[in-house]
Amino acid sequence: MALVRTNVTLPAELLHQIDEMAGPRGRSQYVAEAVAKQVKRDRLKKALDETAGVLVGTPEWMNDDQALEFAKGLRSSWDRP
Repeated sequence: MALVRTNVTLPAELLHQIDEMAGPRGRSQYVAEAVAKQVKRDRLKKALDETAGVLVGTPEWMNDDQALEFAKGLRSSWDRP
């Protein structure tokens, strides 16, 4: 993956905390990994928001009580120690 230099302004205390965790030579990788995780979460949230309720009114849709019973049935089939 190609790297691109950018300028990001962060609060001094946050930068200090990042350096404590990643070390000054690991700062870029630490920030890149944190941003990548947040982008993944934001994309997932966007997809969930855009598709919320698409099954309502279809044969696959379950009301709250049906969903709870379905989940209970799945859980009862789990092998637990």
